[in-house]
Amino acid sequence: MNSFRFSVFGVLVVGVAAGCKKDATFQEPIPPQAALHWVNAVPDTGVLDIRPIDIITNAALMDAPFRGAHQFYQGIDAGTRRIRAFLSSGDPAITGVPILDTTVSLTADNSYSLIYAGFARTGSNPGRAMWLVPDAPTAPGANQVGIRILHAGAGIGNVDINVTRRAADTLPDAPLVGNAAYKSVSNYFAFVRDTITADSLRVVVTAAGTKTPVLFSLRLPPGTVGDSTVNPIPGVRLAGSVFTAVIVPASVVGSGAPQGGAFAAPSAVFLNDRRPPNTIPAP
Repeated sequence: MNSFRFSVFGVLVVGVAAGCKKDATFQEPIPPQAALHWVNAVPDTGVLDIRPIDIITNAALMDAPFRGAHQFYQGIDAGTRRIRAFLSSGDPAITGVPILDTTVSLTADNSYSLIYAGFARTGSNPGRAMWLVPDAPTAPGANQVGIRILHAGAGIGNVDINVTRRAADTLPDAPLVGNAAYKSVSNYFAFVRDTITADSLRVVVTAAGTKTPVLFSLRLPPGTVGDSTVNPIPGVRLAGSVFTAVIVPASVVGSGAPQGGAFAAPSAVFLNDRRPPNTIPAP
């Protein structure tokens, strides 16, 4: 009797398990996705982990020092995402305590830049905050590239912005973007792609209303041409490339941010918002 009952039960279990088994060719459907750049523009604190906590995802900015960023987009499930920032540490008592807790709304098939900027130290102004910037780059015209400017330089003040071809170029009296305030975002500007071998298109930033001194002059990535086996790497020498230049401040002396060298002056972080066409032939 007991053996019979066990056998019947075993058959039922096997049958249920067989009925629940997925076909070998089954693929989990991919949920609607948005695209996200991440930037750490906080100049007075240490390495950070910035990530969503409401879903399991590879989209995050981990072990990121000041000016750490993802130049290329990461896919992330669309919807309302809860984002936290943590100090990166091997000590759970430190890394387990969030220093920022916020939510952002991401729409499927849209792209964004998530900027964490401002000062972390108590009493410093502007204080650190995270803001979500929609990216909507259109395809540049034939033989053109696109550039947009985002001011995340806490403490720099208002600035004038130009894009030149050479480091020695004279700045125009009327800047490309004038008197840009902290957290301002320009339109996308189109330029003929760069063909100069000795230099490249560069972003030049000065204090508002001045042409000297130059706060910084920084070349945009030139890029790499693709072929039949390797797709192009976006750059201002490749038509169809579109970038956002994120203005970032100097690091605060004596803080946990990287010190000296390039960090002693304002600069920019470049994000690729649109890639040139692929060159690898479709299968």
